Amino acid sequence: MHRLFQYVALVLLSGGAFGTVRSNVIPTHGQDVWDMASGFPGGYIYSMTQTADGYIWIGTSKGLVRYGGWNFMPIPQDGSSVETKVPILAVLADSNELWVADDHTHLFRYAAGHSSARIPDNGKHSRYLTALLGRNRDGWPLFASEAQGIVEYEHGSARVLLDPSMMPHSPTAITQTADGAFWIGSRDSGLLRLTFRLGAPEIQRVAGLTNIKVNCLLPIGDSALLIGTDKGLLSVHNGNSSEVSPELGSLEILALASGREGDVWIGSEGRVFKAPVRDIDREGKIHALDSIEVHGTVSALFEDRDGDLWIGEPNVVERYRASGFTTYLSSAGLPCTNCGAIHIDQQDRVWFAPWNGGLFLLSKGSIRTLEAAGIKNDTVYSIAGGGADELWIARKYGGLTRLHLEGDRLQAETHTQRDGLAKDSVYAVYRAQDGTVWAGTLGNGLSRFRNGKWHTFDTRDGLPSNTISAITGNTAGDVFVGTRNGLAVLRNEHWISYTAQDGLPPSPIASLFLDDSNTLWIGTTKGISFLQSGTVHVPLRAPNALYGEILGIAESNGWLWITTDDHVLRVKRTALLKQSFGEGDYREFGVTEGLPSTEGVKRSQSVAVDSRGRIWLSLNKGISVLEPSAFARPAFPVTTRLDAMLVDGRAFPVESPILIPAGRHRLTFQYAGVNVSNPNDVRYRYRLDNVDPGWSETTALREIDYTNIPPGEFQFHVMARNPDGVWSGQETTMAFEVAPAYWQTRWFRVGSVLALLLLIFVLYRLRLRELHQQFNAALDAHVNERTRIARELHDTLLQNLHGLLFRFQAARNMLPKRTEEAMEALDGAITRTEQAIAESRDTIKDLRSERVTPTDLAELLTQTGRELETVTDANRNPPVFRVIVEGERQTLSPALEDEVYRIVRELLRNAFQHAGARHIEAEIRYKDHLLRVLIRDDGKGMTPKVLKEGGQPGHWGLPGVRERAKQIGAQLDFWSEAGAGTEVQLTVPVASERPRDGSKFRLFRKTSKS
Repeated sequence: MHRLFQYVALVLLSGGAFGTVRSNVIPTHGQDVWDMASGFPGGYIYSMTQTADGYIWIGTSKGLVRYGGWNFMPIPQDGSSVETKVPILAVLADSNELWVADDHTHLFRYAAGHSSARIPDNGKHSRYLTALLGRNRDGWPLFASEAQGIVEYEHGSARVLLDPSMMPHSPTAITQTADGAFWIGSRDSGLLRLTFRLGAPEIQRVAGLTNIKVNCLLPIGDSALLIGTDKGLLSVHNGNSSEVSPELGSLEILALASGREGDVWIGSEGRVFKAPVRDIDREGKIHALDSIEVHGTVSALFEDRDGDLWIGEPNVVERYRASGFTTYLSSAGLPCTNCGAIHIDQQDRVWFAPWNGGLFLLSKGSIRTLEAAGIKNDTVYSIAGGGADELWIARKYGGLTRLHLEGDRLQAETHTQRDGLAKDSVYAVYRAQDGTVWAGTLGNGLSRFRNGKWHTFDTRDGLPSNTISAITGNTAGDVFVGTRNGLAVLRNEHWISYTAQDGLPPSPIASLFLDDSNTLWIGTTKGISFLQSGTVHVPLRAPNALYGEILGIAESNGWLWITTDDHVLRVKRTALLKQSFGEGDYREFGVTEGLPSTEGVKRSQSVAVDSRGRIWLSLNKGISVLEPSAFARPAFPVTTRLDAMLVDGRAFPVESPILIPAGRHRLTFQYAGVNVSNPNDVRYRYRLDNVDPGWSETTALREIDYTNIPPGEFQFHVMARNPDGVWSGQETTMAFEVAPAYWQTRWFRVGSVLALLLLIFVLYRLRLRELHQQFNAALDAHVNERTRIARELHDTLLQNLHGLLFRFQAARNMLPKRTEEAMEALDGAITRTEQAIAESRDTIKDLRSERVTPTDLAELLTQTGRELETVTDANRNPPVFRVIVEGERQTLSPALEDEVYRIVRELLRNAFQHAGARHIEAEIRYKDHLLRVLIRDDGKGMTPKVLKEGGQPGHWGLPGVRERAKQIGAQLDFWSEAGAGTEVQLTVPVASERPRDGSKFRLFRKTSKS
């Protein structure tokens, strides 16, 4: 039954298996063109070279031009202005120095981009003489001209090899071959050979090359010399000249250059030829040539250190990216833009299946269409190789087709669902080394074809999903199957599943790749992982692109080449395994390296490696291939240059010391990395001393702004990283200083500190003074308290005792004659003694608490007068006492009223006991915030001595009165004369305040003495 449903087609190649051969597809490389409209200054280009810092230098009829990846910059010569435009006939790089020869046969040497003085010579110069620069066999510069002869510069020291008198007319080229012979090309005299015998120069004309114009020379191999002439490319070997290649026989060869791998570049009018080193024999004959078209006549050629070819033409510079990807485009004959799955067979033929259908073969520059078995009208999802001439084709509608080429015959055998295939739509196919074929479908599981029979596996057998996206296997017979829900491994007829629970990214698998160490690399829609020793690992700290959708994986020379939905990259396999990434372990590629785009295609196999180690990539917009030698060498570190420093938009020269005026400014630093091949992929980091704590994050920006930089000395640092991730070993720095404002200067700060210290000292002294005053106040309070106690004792206890003494004296005087009256006087004295004791107790109590005198002052004085009348001498009548009040009565504070009362009571006591008066009067006057109390008597008065001294010795009445008056801010005035009585006036200032609630009261406060 199987054979009944099997479709077998045997057709001849000439009988329609392949369609007609399409026109040859032309591979393209990245090619850049700069003319005067795109930034090149123009002029006829004589010579090109590259210095160790990465700059491309171009000698033109308009002067010296430098290119660093971003723009072409005219360079002044020997301090002259750019406008002089002195023609530069030759440039030569010697390490990091540049040798330059102009049309006056002057020789200059540039270091770090700056010209030194002219190199000393014999002083003979003339305009419009040819000046040549070349190298001897040891690599030292050779300088030649009709005016200077031939001069060799070893370690910068000049040695004249040939005197100007022996130079041929109009020399055009100078070089030395490995056998030690010097060769001079000329316009009129052909080719000359210079040797030395016993130190003397000998010049010989080369036979057969005497009447031709020599344009350029290039030594190759041990002793061969290529000669570019107006009549083709010739070679000289062992003294014999011959034609190099018939293809170049009639062309004018204007420029020659050697590549870093030994290839030879040959320039003529409108074309550049490449002779691979493998196709050049030891005699200089070339057996195969490749060619590229250019815009004009080639006048100079130079291959840079990245392997790219620079082509000089009149007013135009072209760059041919020979080191990058070779790309096949639809515009150059490719039948598709998205070419889908790709497969390289054992004969290095390329099979590809476009998204819009069909299957194509790319071989030896031509493309053919496969038309057998209906494949032309079907979509091919996947292609797998078998034996030497066997292919398995997974189709969208037509099942699985086996193609077998036998000489000029093609056999097509198709398997469908009727033959036992799980489904006619097959997405992934894999052929094991034992011949077993595996076909993965979209939704119906996995089918195995072995021994002529199909068997299908699905989720019931252990598959994570029935949607199969990728299949591969190892030499041990294990089969690895990628599905929508995880990975399945068939080992010894037993399925093992790995899902997100086992460490896989939680997403569908898009691609699988098994490397030579039996590590399975798993590309999912959420990043890459790998299966090693039965364990799934997800690399940590990997570049971000490796956590995106991984569409294709392949390996070459220890590198994993990976395509994603928006990246083409390579990563060191060991770096992913160790999860440790160093400089140069990762690189991304783009259109500048020759790719048509960076968008991969969604097929189970879109990246492949052929038997020569070339990487083939199926991408959106084309197919690209990369030689194994390309990008194999470590990329050169990027030299960083600081172009300018702008302060508020105004440029400062970077060479001179920079002093920025005081104030707030915006500082802009402009810098660039010197990378002529891929400047857009250079990355930078920077820091500003005393401002940034460390290096910045990596950035593609080529300028950075700082604002509000404080005054001081600063240094700006910048470093560049090449596309391979290698940082430049040396920082580029710029020092500058920001001037301080006057308040930011050192003297101002020192003065401010001194002023602060002075202020602290003054505050300290004031505090000491305050503490001293507080101490004195406390001491005065203590003394005042003692004085007050003494005064209170005088006013109470002593006065009471004094009064009792008078009473007892009066009673004694009455005893002999008036016994009954004496007894009454004694009883009164006893009563008064009890009152005195009570009064003394109250006084002591008053010393410990606040006095409160709720009664009126007039009433208190009236009561005091009555008490004093009772203690008057019994031998005389007591004086008449009265109290007079004038003005509206004012309420005094209890403390003030108490003090006034005690002062007035002492004055009354003195008047009653010592004045001997008949009348005593107390007058109280309330007026204009003043309280006046006047005490008058008509007694014997006071002597002037007592008034002057303020009292009698041993008596404390008047001194106590004065002290009390002073304490409350009152004024005490005495008027007295002997025999005329005494008048004492107490003036007390009073302050009053009306309360907010409208009630009337007066507040009295202590005021100064009037």
